[in-house]
Amino acid sequence: MMNMIIQAVLILIYATFMGFIFMGIERKTMARIQRRIGPPLYQPLLDTLKLLGKRESITHGFIYDFGPIFALGASILALMFLPLTQNFQLFSSSGDLIVVAYLLEVPMLGIMLGAMSSGNPYSGVGVQRGLLTMVAMQLPYGLALIALVEHYGTFSLQEIVKAQQIAGWSILVPALLLAMIVFDIVFQALLGLEPFDITTAPAEISMGPMVEYGGKQAALLFTQHAVQLFAETAFFVILFLGGANNLLELLIKQIAVLFIAIFIASIYPRFTIDQAAKFLWKWPTIMGIIAALLAVL
Repeated sequence: MMNMIIQAVLILIYATFMGFIFMGIERKTMARIQRRIGPPLYQPLLDTLKLLGKRESITHGFIYDFGPIFALGASILALMFLPLTQNFQLFSSSGDLIVVAYLLEVPMLGIMLGAMSSGNPYSGVGVQRGLLTMVAMQLPYGLALIALVEHYGTFSLQEIVKAQQIAGWSILVPALLLAMIVFDIVFQALLGLEPFDITTAPAEISMGPMVEYGGKQAALLFTQHAVQLFAETAFFVILFLGGANNLLELLIKQIAVLFIAIFIASIYPRFTIDQAAKFLWKWPTIMGIIAALLAVL
């Protein structure tokens, strides 16, 4: 029991630190694409430490304070179910694919729950957009996962990784390559990157749901995003890139996935909320249906 607790703490520290570095890579790469110098890679970590040192006197009740904690807890729990390397998975079950897929969506609900209790109209607008985006991406997200389950015949992440070690990465299978493209589109929405960043829309609604948060609460949200970023990139690697034999291999694949997301965000302008919903319900859904049908054959 003690050994499991130590492993959980160590992997959480590693994932949080690397998540902050991923956030720094995102900001730095975006800046270089736009021909700016950009901040150092460790800047998100410094920002979070600074927020932790601030005294926050504003509160809107228990739900407002509980929202970031709930979101962070869901991200940490999702991390614990991931087989980060071929021989390491802290928690496992025969249906951990569904568990992780569900837990990676829960943080957005936690943030929305806390933000709505603030009463700020900008938070309300951001929450409405966030919930609509979540509803819109459910169908293509589910279809991509269905294609994976149909092909491998299991809901176990460890079994999916083992199958890829034997037969090759998922992206080498035409049906799963289509599923990967669908998942990658949904991945942009899960990360809140362009063209699906309408939920926060910094220049329009002042960070949307998070506008009222500051100090230690904002630091919790930054930490949650760092853990979520690490977990989601690792989830992508596990499902489509064969997982990893060690943390170095996992890190290299995660950075490759992150770069693809950053480049897409740099190329495409922001969708309006109706454009985002129509897009997600059209092309990714069609590709997801085709992928699911091909996986059956």
